[in-house]
Amino acid sequence: MADKDRANEQLEELQKRTLEAMRQQQEAFLEGVKAWREMLTKGTVQPPPSPDIKPPDLSPQPAEVFEASYAFASKLLAEQSQFLAELSKAMATPPKKN
Repeated sequence: MADKDRANEQLEELQKRTLEAMRQQQEAFLEGVKAWREMLTKGTVQPPPSPDIKPPDLSPQPAEVFEASYAFASKLLAEQSQFLAELSKAMATPPKKN
């Protein structure tokens, strides 16, 4: 097996493990939130006191926060893609001069 193939397999394995770890963390977080919410609903735990924040009409809604975060992640991914393309060009074997 060529070094390039081995490196690609290792990279794919790392990406697979990273995604799986992220999914597991997300599932654990969601389960914790669901359990906390259920305890609140049953009255077995008291909610934390509400912080003094600006009026609701000035606060971003959860959907707005999500959209802004997603837009930022998209921009970050685009920047990373551009960077990796430029890095790939910089690392490429230069053309032979005669």
